[in-house]
Amino acid sequence: MSFFIDKDGYPEVDLGYEYHVLADFLSGDVQGSLYSVNEYLELCELVKNGELAEWEGTGNAHTVTIKPRGVEIFNEYTEESVTISTIEEFKGYLEKWKELLLSRE
Repeated sequence: MSFFIDKDGYPEVDLGYEYHVLADFLSGDVQGSLYSVNEYLELCELVKNGELAEWEGTGNAHTVTIKPRGVEIFNEYTEESVTISTIEEFKGYLEKWKELLLSRE
């Protein structure tokens, strides 16, 4: 797993083929937006704490569904998806993405 800034200054991640949909979501939907990454982190907490039963939303190319039992990311163009087994695991990826974004400031 590698989070990095590419030669053009854009945040990127290499998670291997198994998680390429997640990598595409981070680089294509969340992009360089701290607002977006913080919003997803907050939504995770709301579902985890039971304040929301679940949450679903579509960004640039992906629909994210956060449920108490895990997170699904569906690419609307390729129709590929990945299921992340826990909210905490998904939050871990978001936190690493956030660290990468903050490292550029």
